[in-house]
Amino acid sequence: MYSRQNCDLPQGRCAELAFRLAVYESGHALVARALGLKIHALRMLPRPPVLLSDKAFRGRDWGSFGEMLEIRIMELFGGQIAEEIACGSNTCCSGDIARIDELTRLLAGLGDSRDPEDIWFDLEERSRNIFDNAPYCAAIVTVAEFLHARVRNGEEIIDGPTIEGFLDQHLPARVKVGRFRRMMGLGSRKSRPGEAAK
Repeated sequence: MYSRQNCDLPQGRCAELAFRLAVYESGHALVARALGLKIHALRMLPRPPVLLSDKAFRGRDWGSFGEMLEIRIMELFGGQIAEEIACGSNTCCSGDIARIDELTRLLAGLGDSRDPEDIWFDLEERSRNIFDNAPYCAAIVTVAEFLHARVRNGEEIIDGPTIEGFLDQHLPARVKVGRFRRMMGLGSRKSRPGEAAK
């Protein structure tokens, strides 16, 4: 289902797996930032790398749960889109494909009127829109170089304030949680399990 998958072998700096993983995590961090999420930490080692961001429910309803799932899917897409843009490949994301598939099916099962494939392509497009924003696209390699240097210096976990401080130097201030999410159409479907979205 991933519409622009590229199987070419990465070249240059991206031929090094550690740098490609840094690019991939850069994408996760940039999507989290664009969606107004607070980054708690990023673990680069041991693999697989994991970004921990604040995906807390905004309410106690199915709409909030659906919004949280949409945000998680977009964060997952961010890694592969960043790797595709910076490296011309998306070799680090095989596990994300299965997670995205599972989460889109869960969203459809919760009463979203779209089928899982439509949810997939909709959220992929919203994720791509983040990187159509020039500062976010330009920051992919810059953030990756920062993360890569930290790992080479022996850091396994990079704390959230350190990452946020670096992002503050290269991107506009983190938006308030709801503003960008509303612009992206997140959490707009308030249906409950068994009900079609209106």
